[in-house]
Amino acid sequence: MFFRYISGLTFAVFIIGEQLLLLEYIPNKSLFDRLHTRKGKSSGSLSWSSRISIALDIAYALDYLHSVADPPVIHRDVKSSNILLINDDHAKLADFGLCKLGHDTQSAQTPTIIRGSLGYVDTNYLNTGLVSPKSDVYSFGVLLLELITGMKSLQGSVTLAEWTNECRKHHDVDILMGMLDPKLNGEVNAEQLRVLVNVANMALLENSMARPNMAEIAYRISSCMDNSLEKDLPV
Repeated sequence: MFFRYISGLTFAVFIIGEQLLLLEYIPNKSLFDRLHTRKGKSSGSLSWSSRISIALDIAYALDYLHSVADPPVIHRDVKSSNILLINDDHAKLADFGLCKLGHDTQSAQTPTIIRGSLGYVDTNYLNTGLVSPKSDVYSFGVLLLELITGMKSLQGSVTLAEWTNECRKHHDVDILMGMLDPKLNGEVNAEQLRVLVNVANMALLENSMARPNMAEIAYRISSCMDNSLEKDLPV
């Protein structure tokens, strides 16, 4: 038996070729608590840089589950209440109660009972019952919108993806800025905002095959963070 730390995930315990997840206590509660509850908001608003760092941690975690874990894992319930905050800048993906192991061609063509949370569930999965890693990608797209807007995944009977549809597909950066969580006071990097909105749009495509995988998403997010650091360096 040995422990392995995986960025964005809990500690993983490997026992004779089997993988188990050992959940650790994280006192800062969930991203949902921080964004949407009165007590969480009293701790202060998450900065723009913190929100991007949290998104990147979860992107790395999902990429590990989809591409490295053996067997691969589809989480099926990516949402802000299943993201535990280590601190303002780092988070871990938790709650694997709905996960599906493996995603070979045959299983991808066999409908399953719909699992997940309202507002986050892949529309293609809802319509067909077919689940794949791209279903987690869709949920991650909703999560990005949640981090950008500070809004919950459901606005009454309308999903956040539907609520922001017209605005997030606009090319005018001033209109994109209008989507921002008011608690950010407009203190964001406009180019990073453009990248994150574009990633969310790609993740939320109705055609699941056209969505990027989590490795591509993690690369896009990390690259925009690196480019921002380069621009901030003194000449």
